[in-house]
Amino acid sequence: RSCLVCSVPITSMHLGMDACRACSSFFKRARITGKEYPCRQGDRLCETDKDAKFVCRRCRFDKCIAVGLAYDGPMRERRKAKVPLLQRIKSEYKIFVERRRVQELIIVKSSGCHKRIPHPTEIYNVHDATALDIFNIFIVESFIFFKSAFPELRKLPGEQAEIIFKDFVSKLSMVENYFRTRQIWGGVHRFVMCSVVTCFDVEMKTGSDGIAQREIENAEFLESSARNYADDQNEILLPIFNRFDLSETEFYALIALVMSELDIDCDVSEHALAIIDRYRGQVLADLQQYYHNEMGLIDFSTRLGNLMSLNHAIQECKSLFKVFFRFFSTMFDVMIAGDRMKHFFL
Repeated sequence: RSCLVCSVPITSMHLGMDACRACSSFFKRARITGKEYPCRQGDRLCETDKDAKFVCRRCRFDKCIAVGLAYDGPMRERRKAKVPLLQRIKSEYKIFVERRRVQELIIVKSSGCHKRIPHPTEIYNVHDATALDIFNIFIVESFIFFKSAFPELRKLPGEQAEIIFKDFVSKLSMVENYFRTRQIWGGVHRFVMCSVVTCFDVEMKTGSDGIAQREIENAEFLESSARNYADDQNEILLPIFNRFDLSETEFYALIALVMSELDIDCDVSEHALAIIDRYRGQVLADLQQYYHNEMGLIDFSTRLGNLMSLNHAIQECKSLFKVFFRFFSTMFDVMIAGDRMKHFFL
């Protein structure tokens, strides 16, 4: 006999089922306290065997329900505490990053074409051979993060949620890569982060490791155009990033702010706009508490002003990127191995 939840050998039943003492006790505690657990991978498909790589309490609890465990004893009356928006974004973002880290490292190490960059953190040079696969990971995991961090948006019709997500995803990429670059490299100098574990060496030339010399006309013009676009974007963003020492909490707030600033041609329902406005109000209220209680600021107008300026700069850079990407894909048809990049960026 073995436990129906974790598969360890058992000699007796618990809660009327073939379940081990550990799983039955875990289930009983969860039912009594009413505690809700997040899924480690976000899809509620984690392994629950004792020797599984990830120990996911959400999937373990779901498996207990699925195999028929039940607890009918006294329950503790528990009011569900409202989690502040910034706290939820923080916890979901960390899960989002770790899921991507695991998947990116599998791709990087299995490809055999990346070189490790000298740094205490495990970072590799970006490479053409894996860039699209890593981009696909980012898109899939970003949508999971989007729905988890802003759960009210899940209630919208699918096409409405997708419109908002498409407007959000390129801005999310921009914000996190600049912030991660500052965290890891102290600023935008030689290396710029492209994903969780890959970065671009701005001193590397076309034809070097990781940057293919493609057989196309005007290859030098292509490279020059890309670098000019990067210079234009840096000219907009870097002055604000450099004068504003963005804290981790403000970074999470910026994620919510760029989501709530829509710049799209499609119609969005009044209901969707009302949800977005509520999130914007929540993040500003949470920021006020953060500035007062954690930073001890009486006058936080300068920091909030810098954050809003950064938000508007991100919107400007998103428009700049859209123009560049349309030119880039039309003139050169480079890095467009499928329709997904065009779908999300054009």
